Amino acid sequence: MISSRRLLILAVIIIAPVIMVLFRSSQIQIIESASYSAQAKELQVRQVDEPAPRGIIYDRNGNVLAVTQRTYLIRIDTRYISETESISSAVKEIAPILGRSAAEVRQKMETMIAANKPITFNHTVVLYSGLAPDIQVQLLKALTPSILYNGVILEPTWTRVYPQGPLAGATIGYVTLEPRGASGIEGYYNRELMPIEGARIVREPYDLITVTPTIPASNLVLSVNPILQSYVEKRLAQGVAEYKANGGSIIVMETRTGAILASASTPGYDPNTAMATYAADNGKRLRDPGITDLYEPGSVIKLLTTAAGIEAGVITTRSTYMDNGAYLVSGHFIRNSDLAAHGRVDILFMLQHSLNVVAAQIAMDLGPEAFYNRFKLFGIARASGVDVQSEAVGQIRTPADADWSKLDLAINAFGQSMSATPLQVLNSINAIANDGVLMQPYYVQQWLQPDGQVINKRPVMVQRVISAETAHQVKLVAEEATRTATPQAIPKGYTAAGKTGTATWYLRGIPQKTTIVTYVGWLPAQSPVITVLTKFDQPQTDQFAAKTALPVFHDVAERAAQILGIPPDVIQNQGAK
Repeated sequence: MISSRRLLILAVIIIAPVIMVLFRSSQIQIIESASYSAQAKELQVRQVDEPAPRGIIYDRNGNVLAVTQRTYLIRIDTRYISETESISSAVKEIAPILGRSAAEVRQKMETMIAANKPITFNHTVVLYSGLAPDIQVQLLKALTPSILYNGVILEPTWTRVYPQGPLAGATIGYVTLEPRGASGIEGYYNRELMPIEGARIVREPYDLITVTPTIPASNLVLSVNPILQSYVEKRLAQGVAEYKANGGSIIVMETRTGAILASASTPGYDPNTAMATYAADNGKRLRDPGITDLYEPGSVIKLLTTAAGIEAGVITTRSTYMDNGAYLVSGHFIRNSDLAAHGRVDILFMLQHSLNVVAAQIAMDLGPEAFYNRFKLFGIARASGVDVQSEAVGQIRTPADADWSKLDLAINAFGQSMSATPLQVLNSINAIANDGVLMQPYYVQQWLQPDGQVINKRPVMVQRVISAETAHQVKLVAEEATRTATPQAIPKGYTAAGKTGTATWYLRGIPQKTTIVTYVGWLPAQSPVITVLTKFDQPQTDQFAAKTALPVFHDVAERAAQILGIPPDVIQNQGAK
């Protein structure tokens, strides 16, 4: 007969496993059911994104500047392709088609697998991207069903391509790998250019659960004239080389609307290679100096000082000032660039000879309140609102600043001790050419909506800065100063008006021997169609704008008039040469 102790031991042996099974079953079904359900769902149900192309960017003639093309990527599923044998098989089939060594592909694959080991289900990583369609076809032919089934995925995607290469590259900007617009038009209009991607929720192997449709992106048409843009880029490069300059900018604006017809700066870049450039120098070259770089514009600002004085009734074009060659302000002497004294002179003579002494006196007669209020209206030390990413904002000290003095007022009158971007300088002077109205500059002139609707840009008048009569008076005196002092700026058959600017610059507070030179002008003089800025940084051949920026203005204005079909006004231009 079996003793009670033995019966108890036997009962424990029989019942214990049953209890353990029941406990584990309860644990799985009740305590851990949510976790296991989620994992089961992950294994059976997945979301398949439907990537869609970014919007196209065109120039005003319909040429494609930026487009998205279909490419492919190789993705590996670390759940399956983790064994030595499967890795070897995949490497053997993938490496020759990609033109890469087996060792490189294996190392990259093993690194990715090791990095993702903690994740045990439904996780894939990109092995290679940007593969052309023909590579994808070769891979599909070469990869065995076992490799495709056990962790190697060929997936369609999109890649941004810039067919015109570096043409207007800094203006267009570039796209990151995400993809997201990172600068220029791509960055500013990222929301419009980005589609809302669709997706499919599927249950393996063939059950389609839901579909979210893709909402296409908008396409954009720029105001940039490709023929003029190409010429401007070539003429800028030629000028930089000829004058041995460190860089420069040329911008051509439609006077009445603020539309940018051409814009080039050095250094520029090719958006196709932007990411490689970014990796090389942390993005320092991926900018548009015409929009992002500040500088002291120099004597081109005398046009604004003249306009401010006339508008306030402080001067007329017949007003005269005594130029003794030196003007004492706050213990400092203001001198002319030629270091000469010219005696009693009028406003025309001041512009002809670019006299700092007279400009400073006009500003002092205006007083700080009237002067800075008018400059504020001209857009100085304000963003222009141009529709590209990363516009810098210039600075100018005013009486509200603790370190301001009357010396600031005097030298601000001829464009020193203040800063602006080339575009902001151009836009402020364009207000004079545009009969006293400041415009908001822009690049995008049309939006092509996914539904076929075309939205045209309506030019934005920011504000009236000076009266039309004041603008007319400044245009007359600027035209005469250009005709008599710098006729080499005027294209044959046209009238033109403008102003040179030569500014000193400082490095760590130390004045440098080289200069920054600018010319801003418009054509025709009294009924302008275009306003043009040319600028060079630290030219080595000559320190004055008249020998550098001015001749380039002539060439750009002349070529722009031909390309845009601006009628000559030869009757008014008989005195010009």
